[in-house]
Amino acid sequence: ALAEGNVLTRSLTVQGPDELTPGVYRKRIKALAKQYGWTVEEYSFDKLKKMGAGAFCAVAQGSPAKDAAIVRIRWEGGRGKSKGSKPVAFVGKGICFDTGGHNLKPAKYMAGMHEDMNGSAVAMALTQAIADLKLPVAVDCWLAIAENHLSPEAYIQGDIVTALDGTTIEIVHTDAEGRLVLADT
Repeated sequence: ALAEGNVLTRSLTVQGPDELTPGVYRKRIKALAKQYGWTVEEYSFDKLKKMGAGAFCAVAQGSPAKDAAIVRIRWEGGRGKSKGSKPVAFVGKGICFDTGGHNLKPAKYMAGMHEDMNGSAVAMALTQAIADLKLPVAVDCWLAIAENHLSPEAYIQGDIVTALDGTTIEIVHTDAEGRLVLADT
C-alpha cells in the first residue's frame, strides 16, 4: 500500500504541464475515487467565486481554461472500527504549473514548476494507502487544483482579495500563490 501510494505520487508529479492540467487531474481523481471507494466533491471555479473564495480564485483567474477547483476526497471505510473518532484531514497544494504570475519566475526557476502539485499528490496517496490498509480512520482530503498563469486576467500586485473566512489579503507578490489557494482550501 505504501509503495503504491509512492508510485501514485511520483506518476502524477512527473507528468508535464501539458499532460496534467487541472481538468485532466480532476478526471484522474474521479477515476481513482471509483477504484478506491472514495466520495468526491468538487468546488469549481464558478462555484468558488459565488461562495466568496477570493484567495483561490485570484490565483486561478489567470488561467484561460477555468478548470481549477477545490476537490474534496472522502474515505470513510475505516470509521466504523473506531467509533467516535474524528476524520483525519489532509490538505494539498495542486498547482499544476506555476509561472509566478506577474512576478514571473526567471527561466532557471521555471523548470520543474509542473511539480508544484506534489503536495496534493502526497495527500491523495496517503488517502489511498490508508484505504488500502483499511486503517480505522476516516479521511477528508482537500486538494487545491489550479495553475498560476500570467495573463490579462491574472491577479496583480496591490490587488486586495477576500478569502472565504472574510480575511482580506493584499497581494504583495504573485508567486505566493500556494498560500492563497491553501487559505481557501
